[in-house]
Amino acid sequence: MEEEELIKLALENNEEAKNEIYEKYKYIVDILMKKYNKAIHTLGIDKHELEQEALYAFSDAINSFNEDRLVKLSTFISLCVDRRIKKVLKKYSGEKAKLLNSFYSLDYDYDEGTSLKDLISDEKTDPLYRLTLKEDYNELIEKIESSLSSTELEIFKLLKNGFDRSTIALVTGKSDKQVDNARERLKNKIRDIIKE
Repeated sequence: MEEEELIKLALENNEEAKNEIYEKYKYIVDILMKKYNKAIHTLGIDKHELEQEALYAFSDAINSFNEDRLVKLSTFISLCVDRRIKKVLKKYSGEKAKLLNSFYSLDYDYDEGTSLKDLISDEKTDPLYRLTLKEDYNELIEKIESSLSSTELEIFKLLKNGFDRSTIALVTGKSDKQVDNARERLKNKIRDIIKE
């Protein structure tokens, strides 16, 4: 069957036509799942759950396709599936960031060469000093976060939790260059806040 005929039948809810389109273009879901594999692994997302979301998007694309838009069905399916995967990744990155932000890294350097691990394990360190240090750190983070735009804040939190540039680009839907530019702005803002 010609693709145009298949599309017309699918839009009329013909299950055989929908199945044939699915068989023809299911590779799109596989390619996009592989594209985001690193982010899926990093965020601890269940692959099967994400694949189901991708298939829902695939089905939605078939049902809402409009031939008058002068775009190929495969392109439209790719766009819909990619958007749905990014939406799920963004949701999970926000939840994971919230969880990770509620903890302090034992390896974070509070002072040159002094990590939280060192502070906790050092019996000679005054507990009052540790408490003051923690309050200063929290105050600094609050000042930094309040001075950032929503995009910068999202990237700052991901950086703070150890995500690399390419993962941040995937999660936020930004290009590597946009992430690099945001990192530079962040460095400058943080440097200015620390100078104050």
